[in-house]
Amino acid sequence: MHRIGIVLIIASFVVWLIPPIAPFLPFSAAVKALIITVVIVTAEIMFWLGALLVGKEAAAKLKRHWNPKHWRIKRQLSDQTNGGEEC
Repeated sequence: MHRIGIVLIIASFVVWLIPPIAPFLPFSAAVKALIITVVIVTAEIMFWLGALLVGKEAAAKLKRHWNPKHWRIKRQLSDQTNGGEEC
């Protein structure tokens, strides 16, 4: 059950890639709005179902790890540790 929960959480983040692509699909505006709505609701349901399966602490850790806001901070910290040199 633990692995299924992790897969659901990771898949929910992947599903979030669809809404930015949806406006460029060859459908009417109503269908595009429906696609975006369904995808957002599905992604949230997948995340919270996965969070229930893996536990609160693991879900918070995964969410923190996948948050793009923290990627820049980690990169700046690693640059400072390496003396600002690229590897």
